[in-house]
Amino acid sequence: GQWSANENDVGLTKPPDSVDESSFLGHTLEYSYLMPKSAFVKANMCYATIEIIHYDNYCLVIKEKTLTPEVPYGNTFVSWTQYSIVNAGKSTCRMVCSVEAEFPNGQPMVARQIQSGMRSGTAEKFVTLGEIICRYAEVFP
Repeated sequence: GQWSANENDVGLTKPPDSVDESSFLGHTLEYSYLMPKSAFVKANMCYATIEIIHYDNYCLVIKEKTLTPEVPYGNTFVSWTQYSIVNAGKSTCRMVCSVEAEFPNGQPMVARQIQSGMRSGTAEKFVTLGEIICRYAEVFP
């Protein structure tokens, strides 16, 4: 996918002087990916939109909306994920991640199973994101 604006500047370790990082707020990126099969569901497509909520040298906050229409009851819920990465100083950072289900038309009978599966799947994603941040933190001191 591509960012809705400033696509060549978002994510740079140091944006050009002519670019104000606060202009990144509200930018969105749409993408899709194949989610591997799990104990609960077969492999299926995920369609996601991420939005930059906060962006500066101290903190990055991204909100993600994910749709999975191919899974059972997939049309009944939206997955909302938020990633907050904070510069804690002394070459360290803190990452806080959360996920919740939204049921726009009311909760189905299997809402708890949906929420449990969502937490399990995103926990793996959060760990992978942490590993990627650690790997690239060594490259970009």
